[in-house]
Amino acid sequence: MTDIEATWEFDAWAATYDSSVESSNTYYARYREVLDFVAETAGARQGKRILDIGTGTGNLALCCAGKGAAVVGLDPSQGMIEQAKLKAVGSGNVEFVAVEDPFRQILYPDSSFDAVVSTYAFHHIPHEAKPECVQEMLRVIKPDGILVLGDLMFRNTAALKNALERFEWLEEEYFTFIDELQALCRGLNVEVCCRQFTPVSWVVWVTIAEHS
Repeated sequence: MTDIEATWEFDAWAATYDSSVESSNTYYARYREVLDFVAETAGARQGKRILDIGTGTGNLALCCAGKGAAVVGLDPSQGMIEQAKLKAVGSGNVEFVAVEDPFRQILYPDSSFDAVVSTYAFHHIPHEAKPECVQEMLRVIKPDGILVLGDLMFRNTAALKNALERFEWLEEEYFTFIDELQALCRGLNVEVCCRQFTPVSWVVWVTIAEHS
């Protein structure tokens, strides 16, 4: 089992995931606010097509679909996908698909979606793989579209070190460093904006003017 495969073993958590995140005041503090902000920033509405990567039990995908968007949710956990499908019964504008490596192998043509979104998933991707994943997500976004990520992130390594010292519940994972993401996106001719929600969680959005 690779590092990526190991970090995506969430089948056993699928049945209790929703109750865990809704009651959390640590990792998932302000969870619903983050999801709502991601959906709004992504422009979820009638006529928009959105890809949700690391969809889990489908909370963000269903939030976007509830605003009228047509949504595809990808996740490597079959258990999570099954929970999402149960919650989506009767929703005709959302589809959930199990994909082994959903960030790096997006099996859709270029410019297929108006937006790509993801929440609380990108920190499972090793640092060395993140640039490739960002480029793959940008590939499937239409010109003038947007990429929106909500996750545990830190401005830089110093900010992570400080947080690890402050919060005993925080365990080090492959957290995104916003300074590094901004540097990467400057090289791709796209712009990054960000908003902090808690001491450990941010939403960043990448506006697509043109693909490199």
